[in-house]
Formats: sequence, C-alpha cells, structure tokens
Amino acid sequence: MVFTRVWDERAVNLGRQGRLGFYAPVSGQEASMIGSEFALNKDDFICPGYRDMPQLVWHGLPLYQAFLYSRGHQHGGQIPQDVHVLMPQIIIGAQILHATGVAMAFKKRNEKRVAITYTGDGGSSEGDFYEGMNFAGAFKLPVIYFVQNNGYAITTPYAKQTGALSVAHKSVAAGIKGVQVDGMDVLAVIQAVTEAAERG
Repeated sequence: MVFTRVWDERAVNLGRQGRLGFYAPVSGQEASMIGSEFALNKDDFICPGYRDMPQLVWHGLPLYQAFLYSRGHQHGGQIPQDVHVLMPQIIIGAQILHATGVAMAFKKRNEKRVAITYTGDGGSSEGDFYEGMNFAGAFKLPVIYFVQNNGYAITTPYAKQTGALSVAHKSVAAGIKGVQVDGMDVLAVIQAVTEAAERG
C-alpha cells in the first residue's frame, strides 16, 4: 500500500509535467485496491476501470508497462500471457460486462476461478452495472463487482444518483449477495473479497 501511494504521487507529478498522457489518481483507495488483489489467486481475472492500474501491477503486469499504457505507447497494452487481466476500460461501467462474460466462460469450462471488476459509485448507476449483475444472478456466475464508493460520481453526490440505501442493496434485485465494507480497512476488504471468491 505504501509503494502504491508513492507510485501514485510520482505518477500525478509526471502527469502535471506532461510526461504521462493519462493517469487517474488513486490516493486514499490503496486499502480497497491492494486488499482486494491480495485476496485473489493469480489465476483469477481482473477487468479494471480506468483508476485500477495498481491491481493490475500487483496481479503481475510489469510496472513499466503500466507507465507505457499511461503514455499511450503501443506496447503498454501487451499483457504477458500468464497475467490474467484486461487493460483498463475508459468507458464508465463497460468493464462490468467484460467481467460478467469472463465469469460465464469460467462457469462453462468448470474452472474454479473468479472474475473481479471495479467501478465507482457513479458506475453503479450505469445500465451496464444492472445488466451485468442481473446476468450474473440469473446464471450464478463467479464474478465480484467491487464498487469503490467515495460518495460522489465526479461531482454528483450519491444521494442524487439513487434511492438505494447503499450500493450493496442494489444486489438484492439481481439475487446476489451484496456486502458493505469500510474500504479504508484493508483486513475487512481482504475478508470480504476472500469470502466472495469462495462463494464464486
């Protein structure tokens, strides 16, 4: 987590200097990002949003490729064959459908693996979020939808996005288990994601 914070600070500075083309800051999300990654196996699959580069690096993507990706270099998206990730999705919520599809493949192949995807509270208001969860619930798929809720979708407060009491409550209609966890408590995050993966 400390390494991720230092990396984040340096990447933000490089972005301000014009030396990175695109970098989304992650300061304050280290516990949720690294805790969730810690709970996964290397055979599990990550379908990230644009702010989720740390999980990819800790899952096996070489750090230099993360920087190449942020610079828009053609080799930035060349994922090593033994690293089970997609490159970050820029369209808010689209990665949710990718993870759902990956999980469907795992189920069809009878593989004991899970797919995980990340979004923010704004992403949880997208149609892709509901479609992905509904499909996962209907087919009992091994997928984890990890929502990092900071209370705002860019500038829209959570209370103006939804009438749901929490993001976790949104899972009820899809027939999947929703859990609310303190994203600043790395041990709670590890426990929640470990249990979700075991339910897979």
